[in-house]
Amino acid sequence: MQRFIAVISGDSMWPTYNDGDRITCTASHDALRVGSIVVFEHPFHSGLNVIKRVASMDETTVFVEGDQPDPTSSDDSHNFGSILRTSILGVAVEDSTDE
Repeated sequence: MQRFIAVISGDSMWPTYNDGDRITCTASHDALRVGSIVVFEHPFHSGLNVIKRVASMDETTVFVEGDQPDPTSSDDSHNFGSILRTSILGVAVEDSTDE
């Protein structure tokens, strides 16, 4: 199973994650479910990877949201709509820490 580290940038995932926190992700979609943290390419900004939580999903699309209580602080599916499941690059499997 291919794993990679993703770094939180900004405060849209606060209070769960802070700017600079690292998460370990897997490229496999086996763990994908409502509540999962996912990494995907922003639908309107090629090359920009985004980290959000899955709020709902069906067979082909996923609605993603930031954890920030202020809904205006997150660029997510409220702004750009649901994303295709195939656009998900990874699913978080655990937090990573600097040791």
